[in-house]
Amino acid sequence: MLGMSWPQARLSLLARLLLGAGLALLLALALVGLAVDRAFKGAAEAAMKERLEAVVYLILTTVEVDSDGEPFVAETLAEPRLNQPGSGLFGGAMTPHGAWESPSLYGVSPKPSARVIERGRELFRGTEIGGAWNVFAIGLGWEQPDGEIVDLTIWAAEDPNRQAMTLAGFRRDLWQWLGLAAALIITAQFVILVLLLRPLRQVAHEVRAIEAGERDAITGRYPRELMPLTGNLNTLLASERDNARRYRQALSDLAHALKTPVAVLRARLESSQHPASTELADSLVDMEQLIRRQLERAARSTRQTIHKPVAVVPILSRLADSLMRLYAAEGLEIEVSGEESVQARMDERDLWELCGNLMENAAKYGRGQVRVSAGASLGDDRRGGVVILVEDNGPGIADDQLPELLERGRRGDERRDGQGLGLSICRELVEDLGGRMELAESALGGAAIRVILPQR
Repeated sequence: MLGMSWPQARLSLLARLLLGAGLALLLALALVGLAVDRAFKGAAEAAMKERLEAVVYLILTTVEVDSDGEPFVAETLAEPRLNQPGSGLFGGAMTPHGAWESPSLYGVSPKPSARVIERGRELFRGTEIGGAWNVFAIGLGWEQPDGEIVDLTIWAAEDPNRQAMTLAGFRRDLWQWLGLAAALIITAQFVILVLLLRPLRQVAHEVRAIEAGERDAITGRYPRELMPLTGNLNTLLASERDNARRYRQALSDLAHALKTPVAVLRARLESSQHPASTELADSLVDMEQLIRRQLERAARSTRQTIHKPVAVVPILSRLADSLMRLYAAEGLEIEVSGEESVQARMDERDLWELCGNLMENAAKYGRGQVRVSAGASLGDDRRGGVVILVEDNGPGIADDQLPELLERGRRGDERRDGQGLGLSICRELVEDLGGRMELAESALGGAAIRVILPQR
């Protein structure tokens, strides 16, 4: 078949593209988010360091060291938070002889565990001073009036929760906006992919219409990238139809050409009194059957893959009327049932031959009562198959007898006329379509043959 018939469990092309693009987008946004988060964290730490460093130099401009070597601040600090208890910003100065702390440390516990550091050294977030606090400290030398140099350390500290809250707020906003961006981009991708894949869906729709027999070729206008596909499909369809027509014509010509010589040979053999004429006549019959068989096989090999749907019940009804007139003397009754909407996608002549052989066998070997029904088979595909059931009230067929009857030249009753080709032809027709024939239970008490044509 030319249509796309994917299993339901398999993802569609649109779903695959969306899934792949979505995963790539999420991965890219995650990497972007991590990079932005890391950059913001570094910038926030640098800003915090600059802020604490500015506080340190602010304290340095106001700090004094008395004659005993103890630091003090005589005037109010220019940074209001250093004067406000519990503000989260703290500062101090210390020497080996004493220490000064900003008023903002009143009531704060635990306090930074400060100590004097070496001259010319800077500490940022060091564990040697401040503990778990965010601290910046510098070590200086303070010259007393008597010329003595006193080690002086000035530090500024900040509550770490402030930095953590800033980072948490930024991360929350960052991931919310990235999530919104991802949703918008995926939505845009879905719309774009739907529009881009519309020509493919249109091609699939036209192919289904061709399979249903509603059109003969793909006629829509498609993007340049799809033109080779649609052009090749149309060429393939046209070539198939043309080849089938030419092969059927050639076979018809061959059959017509052989008909006259065979008829002449038969007439001469029938008029001949030669002892070998009977044997030659039998050989001639075998040759006719061989020619007919090979012509039938060649004809089936040239059938088209795509057929228009054929209504099954009307054919069954017409065959039933013909057989009841043919076997009127035997009181044959044929009951036909089924929905008029049941259709088989196969060559109409093949359907006539299939149903005709089955119904004729039922009429021939039954005891005057035949029941025929047609229905749609159940399947996952929306284009389901067809089930044809032919029942009679005859002697029936044993389970192990059906394979033998399906062989060419075998008959169920050797006393009746016939060549034993009917069921074998039916088997070949059904198998060519990928279907099967099987025995079923007959409500009439005789044989019941079920033909299951596949989903097309």
